[in-house]
Amino acid sequence: MTKKKQHLLSSIVVIALAIGYYFSAHQNAPVTNSSVNKTVQPLDSGLAPHKTLQDYYEHKTSGDMVTVKASVVRLLTDDNKGSRHQRFIIELNNGQSILVAHNIDLAPRVELLQVGSEVIVKGQYEWNERGGVIHWTHHDPKGNRDGGYINYKGKVYR
Repeated sequence: MTKKKQHLLSSIVVIALAIGYYFSAHQNAPVTNSSVNKTVQPLDSGLAPHKTLQDYYEHKTSGDMVTVKASVVRLLTDDNKGSRHQRFIIELNNGQSILVAHNIDLAPRVELLQVGSEVIVKGQYEWNERGGVIHWTHHDPKGNRDGGYINYKGKVYR
């Protein structure tokens, strides 16, 4: 990966995290979904509930907690600027790719993660032109809201 692409990805993560912080401080507790990769229920955002992450992408919706089951298609280097994040890209059944930014200052690193593996990710979705970012995949250190997690090979990282 070129330094320019790496810097762009780092910038996207930082922006997504700032947006996530804003939404976490200004919205009610999230509503989670009961079926993985089928439907997602947004927070009370004033928009009609979206049925899939493709709907979130198409409507440029951000700030809602989602849960997805997907395959890991690429492992990225950690983002070590500010809060450290383990980063990887997942791909949904419809081909949509999403960056996962997992805060490893607040949650354990997902051990032995491999391309081709299946993960279940619960976190806050932030729209971007490349498919979006899911972050907040950890517990809430202040205990004010439900946190997210990553389930990999039956082990839950939060």
